[in-house]
Amino acid sequence: MESVMKLGELADKLAPRGVGLAAIKSLLASNPERFAYHERRWIPAARLSAVGRSVVEAIEELLDTFGGPMPYDMLLNEVARIRHESSETMEPILRRIVERDQQFIFGHDNTVSLTRWSFIADAESFDRAYALNQVDPTEVETVRAKLKGLDFRAPGAIAEAVKKAAPVSLKVLGAVVWSTVNSEDATSVLVFDARDFYRVATSVPGFVLSPDGSIHPESDATKWVSAAVKLADKLAPTIDVEDAAPIDIKSADIDKLAKRIAAAPGSLTATKLLEEQYEITPSNKTYPDDLASLMAALKARAELQWLGGDRFAKAGAAPDYIASVPEPFLFTESDNLNEEGDPVDVELTDDGLSTTLRKLLSHPLATDVLDEDVQPAPKTMPETLRLVLKSIHRELGTFPLCQVPTAWLDADPEIQELIVIDPAGRELQVWVNLRDRLMYNWLEWWFEQPIESGAVFTLTKTNKPNVVEFEWLDQPDPVVYISSQRMDELRTIGAESE
Repeated sequence: MESVMKLGELADKLAPRGVGLAAIKSLLASNPERFAYHERRWIPAARLSAVGRSVVEAIEELLDTFGGPMPYDMLLNEVARIRHESSETMEPILRRIVERDQQFIFGHDNTVSLTRWSFIADAESFDRAYALNQVDPTEVETVRAKLKGLDFRAPGAIAEAVKKAAPVSLKVLGAVVWSTVNSEDATSVLVFDARDFYRVATSVPGFVLSPDGSIHPESDATKWVSAAVKLADKLAPTIDVEDAAPIDIKSADIDKLAKRIAAAPGSLTATKLLEEQYEITPSNKTYPDDLASLMAALKARAELQWLGGDRFAKAGAAPDYIASVPEPFLFTESDNLNEEGDPVDVELTDDGLSTTLRKLLSHPLATDVLDEDVQPAPKTMPETLRLVLKSIHRELGTFPLCQVPTAWLDADPEIQELIVIDPAGRELQVWVNLRDRLMYNWLEWWFEQPIESGAVFTLTKTNKPNVVEFEWLDQPDPVVYISSQRMDELRTIGAESE
């Protein structure tokens, strides 16, 4: 079971693609048919499942779990390891098998594949061939229409078909080619070769074969990586690590981590530090204890500031402007009197109001900063919040917590950093002052939409502390919405009254 790359080294290699150690562990653990955790290491599952089988069966198992064309040298090393033989001993045996056995396809690019990944048919009727290959006749005709007029007997025709039809199922494309060049006439000559078709179709430059058997433009692979990372974050399965025990966090380690946090331009998460320092991720059984220990140690450091969740930064990292409420929200008492001599601009109590009116006055859309009665936490906490942006907050780049249910955000610390991610993957650093119940630093995103008062957006929790997803909704709020024309009129009235 030797020759296993450390996950930390693998994470370093994949870091430019946005794949971290936690994502790698999660994807490994959630694909038990391809990977196995053995003797405290992750290995290809075929190294265990193919033991004791014949060479041909071992090759088939390796290719099946690999899920696509496998480089010949890689296959040779794996077969030799499973058979406990040297590569030199196994090389002629493996080459003879993959070149002669009809189960395998030895590609022009020195890769080996399973023949069953191609469309396999000879003299069968069209309906039977489609059924044997589990191909939908409707899909076949759809692709045939895309490739109408293409002469599949001409040189380069298969490559041209891939370019025109991709993304397309390899079997469906094979069915189109087979049914076009062959005839259901029992006396006709059969010219389709499943293995030759596969070799050509899977070696077109700029296109790749996905594990589901479809050919895609190479550019789609980036989207797959992105989707895999998002899926890994959601799965975060628990790995049964043998002899698992919480890590021993030494003071020297904390000194090193504290210096790194203090030198960083922004905040760092304890989760990331655990991953990089100890290769501990949320998929490890000891993760909760390890994270709690690390966070307790970091919170005790005077040169660091805890920013909520598992985020830390150097002391004083939070901007000064979030420590006070903007002036427009402050209530200023005056001694102005009306014509009857009664005071104007005084704070009234709601004792004399009806129950209905008191409820309306405490509605989140009717209250604002310094003008709310904090409500108890709801019995059922929503994962997604529907929130409405008012004009004053749009102008100041703020948002009031009166619309956010109590306890939706952790109660400590008073100053927190929130990372907000939009559907395009952009991130925005938002500051939260829980004492004054106000969010700051939204200005950049508020002005990306034209509605001045009443724009609606959602915030959705993720499985990462203090990281939320953001999305604008199409329809404005009917209660708070004010048209741009009316806003101009109100600004004119305000200017004239001054």
